[in-house]
Amino acid sequence: MGSASAARKRLRKLLWERKYLVAPCGYDALSAKAIQAAGFDIMGTTGYGMHGVILGTPDTGLLAINEEVTMLKNMCAAVDIPILADAEGGYGNALNVIRTIREYENAGVAGLFIEDQKQPPNCPFIKKAEVISKEEMIGKIHAAVDTRTDEDMLIIARTDAPFEEGVERCNAYLEAGADMVKILPKSKEELLKAPKLINGPIHLGLYVNKGINDGMTAKDCGELGYKIMTYPVSSLFAQTYALQHYFKYLKENETDEGYDGNMISFDEYLKFIGVDEIKAMGEKYGLND
Repeated sequence: MGSASAARKRLRKLLWERKYLVAPCGYDALSAKAIQAAGFDIMGTTGYGMHGVILGTPDTGLLAINEEVTMLKNMCAAVDIPILADAEGGYGNALNVIRTIREYENAGVAGLFIEDQKQPPNCPFIKKAEVISKEEMIGKIHAAVDTRTDEDMLIIARTDAPFEEGVERCNAYLEAGADMVKILPKSKEELLKAPKLINGPIHLGLYVNKGINDGMTAKDCGELGYKIMTYPVSSLFAQTYALQHYFKYLKENETDEGYDGNMISFDEYLKFIGVDEIKAMGEKYGLND
């Protein structure tokens, strides 16, 4: 697909031109292709989802950097749109962050976010997050900014600290050189207040039926001042439901004829997955004889 450098420049251009961007999250090459096919200009990734599809576990910080980088390489090769990647806590201290930036750049991502959780990190919806000191996180940000070889590579710093401290940390992280920050509001009140208190662009994850952003669209959040809105787990939950529903039907009926859920056709799947491009390459290189 397109070059990593071109994707990063395109992301920077979109950030300059658009009031806000919507970046659904994928977790493998197939979900990445579905996001691009739907017409989105950028996408994110989700450590929560990658834990599920790679390890079959909750988001408990068990995923190793090599496992995630392999998946990111496949995702970046599968699509042209810029990918913002979850880099967990940088997989360790500032020295680990240096390796993380190098590996993620080589994988082809257009940007990444690093969180200030203690290692190993975990999903804050599973276990209350514990954070490292602000000074240690600033060291990680400096390491990330100094290490990137492409100045268009977007460095986002995420905080899991309680709201007031989180706002303070976000402003400190921006001063340290982060291009953008990510804060996790715990209530709608916090979601509404954050853009007025943070002195730079904000990345926001939206979660269905959690009582935080209920009734709000990405446009609503963009109007408040948020710059990038992601949907970290919705596609994962939609796919998991579809798989469970299908296999339940198959187990009960011992056939999938008459399946009562939606299913893409054989030919539609081949077209979606890129069979025409493969056939064209086969013709060009004499493989279809």
